[in-house]
Amino acid sequence: RFHQLVRLYLFHPSSAMVSCPLAMTDGAAKVLELFADSSVTRAAFKKLTSRSPGNFWTSGQWMTERIGRSDVSQTLTRAYLKNGRYYLQGSKWFTSATTSNMALALAKIEGTDELSLFFLHTRDQHGRLNGIKIHRLKNKLGTRAMPTAELSMENTRASLFGNPGEGVKTVASMLNVTRLYNAVCAVATMRRGLALAFDYANRRHAFGKKLIHKPLHARTLADLANEFEGGFHLVFHVSLLLGKEETNQASLAEQKLLRLLTPIAKLFTGKQVVQVISEVLESFGGAGYIEDTDLPRLLRDAQVLPIWEGTTNVLSLDVLRVLENQAVTEIFIADIKLRLKLLEAGFLVRQSGTVEAETERVKDYLILAASDIEKLQSNAHKLAFSLAQIYISSLLLEHAQWNELHSDSLSLRRLCRAVDYWSKKQSGI
Repeated sequence: RFHQLVRLYLFHPSSAMVSCPLAMTDGAAKVLELFADSSVTRAAFKKLTSRSPGNFWTSGQWMTERIGRSDVSQTLTRAYLKNGRYYLQGSKWFTSATTSNMALALAKIEGTDELSLFFLHTRDQHGRLNGIKIHRLKNKLGTRAMPTAELSMENTRASLFGNPGEGVKTVASMLNVTRLYNAVCAVATMRRGLALAFDYANRRHAFGKKLIHKPLHARTLADLANEFEGGFHLVFHVSLLLGKEETNQASLAEQKLLRLLTPIAKLFTGKQVVQVISEVLESFGGAGYIEDTDLPRLLRDAQVLPIWEGTTNVLSLDVLRVLENQAVTEIFIADIKLRLKLLEAGFLVRQSGTVEAETERVKDYLILAASDIEKLQSNAHKLAFSLAQIYISSLLLEHAQWNELHSDSLSLRRLCRAVDYWSKKQSGI
């Protein structure tokens, strides 16, 4: 999983958003791997995981409706049985990668209020749409290279997937995958923006010097690089945890950390990338605002990353739900403290004091606010950001220690600047 996501990181900025259908395809493959219960779905799994272009399938993820949006409990699509087969009737407001070979869709079986998950082919054996009517392609702010449609299903043949009424539970297994894809694409976009900004600063002359030799401009780029460094370490630490979980090597504590850190990594990097790319465009001056440079597309495409797979507020509340289990908070804090305890270099140990103090402050906040649900929810966004910043600081310290032991002085200097930057960020809870 780690190696695959490193490749995604390298591929995404040049992918024309192919990474989005790949995310849904990967997530669908995960669901099918866990729950495929027929020859049809097992055959689909082989297609989704094929390395042959002629056999490979992509999958859509049809959940969002006009009324419910993020609240899938308001899904109006219905499934009815006829001659032993299920058919879907309803509309989906936002279906990315509409040209996919198959899709997973949520619907309510007639006579029930619980959501069930359905598997469907988008076309029949003759290449005709499977009872699907495309109303329009969405006129989106960004990600225009990828078709997203509003459609309706009119007697669309489908197969019940998993147990009736357990659709949300069944589809939840893909969330770790798609949210992590989102986070990887966020740090990849930041890195592409930084590469362009640093290259420009080393070429552009203004007021007698290259921009990179102007202290204020250099400081701005350094701060952006530090933001990226933190997001990168958080995302790829989570990818390691996912890989361990998928290969049954993760401890119970690591499984709980994965459940907590996945929404944190997604929401945090989603906000980061918009801020970083906005600053990157500004570093080009007027050229950053001109379509001919292709720079504005970076910002338009980045803006989707805080929105897809759960907005920042939705995921912040998800973090709160995870923290309802007090053991998760204890595991999170213990994991950070163990990382800090292993530091040996004196200058790193001194930096760790700030991280430890912030960790204790968040712990105290959770204890004091536990009885005030409204306060917890209103501050959930800030809490999630605090947890991200604390964890990032501990990861950077850990990696700086590794570089110290391996005498990598150039990387160590870069990491120490990043550690100093992150230790000065205030949580604001």
